[in-house]
Amino acid sequence: MATMKQNTPRSRKVSIRGKSRSTEKASPAQSNRAGRPASPLITRDAAAEAALSIVDEKGLDGLSLQAVAQKMGVRAPSLYYHFRDKEELLVKVSRLLLKKISSERDTWSDDWEARTKELALATYRVTMRHPNAAPIALRFFPRAVVQPAYERTLASCPYKPEHHIVVLEAIERFTFGYTIFAAAAASLHTPATPTPDPETYPFLAQALKVAPGSDEEIFTEALQVILDGLRVRYGKG
Repeated sequence: MATMKQNTPRSRKVSIRGKSRSTEKASPAQSNRAGRPASPLITRDAAAEAALSIVDEKGLDGLSLQAVAQKMGVRAPSLYYHFRDKEELLVKVSRLLLKKISSERDTWSDDWEARTKELALATYRVTMRHPNAAPIALRFFPRAVVQPAYERTLASCPYKPEHHIVVLEAIERFTFGYTIFAAAAASLHTPATPTPDPETYPFLAQALKVAPGSDEEIFTEALQVILDGLRVRYGKG
C-alpha cells in the first residue's frame, strides 16, 4: 500500500524592518526553563514536610532554616518570605502532625466511644512514627485549630454537658501524656520502663513480666480503663 507523504509544518521567518524573527512557538518545557518554574519551589506545607523529615533524621538540634532550605534545594533567605523565624515553622510542623493524625484513617466510626479509641490510637501511631517531633506537638499544640474537632466530639458525647470538659481533659491528657513519654523513650532508643532488678523490685518485675506485650497494647488497654470508668461514674446521658 502506498503511503502518503505528510507535509511537515515548518517555521517561517517574518521580516520586520529589516530584521527577521521566527514564528515557531517555544514548547512549554522551553518556556518553563526560560522563565519561572511551572510550580513554586517553596510552599508552607512543603517546608513543614522537609522540616519534619530533618527532625526524624537528626532530631530537633539538627533543625534550622538553613537545613530546611538545603533539603528543599532553595536558598535560606527564600524561606523568610513564608516564615518569620524557626518558631513559626515549628508551629506549622505541629499542624502537619495533626493533619497526619486526621488522615490516619479513611473513615471513622459513628459510635462515640469507638471513634474516641480510633482517634487516640491514631495519635499514638503517628507520634511514634515521628518520636523526635513529639516535643513540637507538646510545645506548639494548636488548641484553637482543634476546636472544630472538640465540637464534633462533644456533639455526639453520651454524657451530660457538665461532664464534657472532664471527659475531654481525661482522654486528651492521657493520650498525649502517654504518647509523649513513649516517644521520648523511642527517640533515645531506650525502653519506656527500664528492666528492674527482680530481687530489689520483685512486684515491679513480675508486673512487667505478665503485662501486655507492646506499648501500643498497654496504651489501648489503659484507654479502655478510662472509658469504662467514665461509663461507671457518669452513666449515659
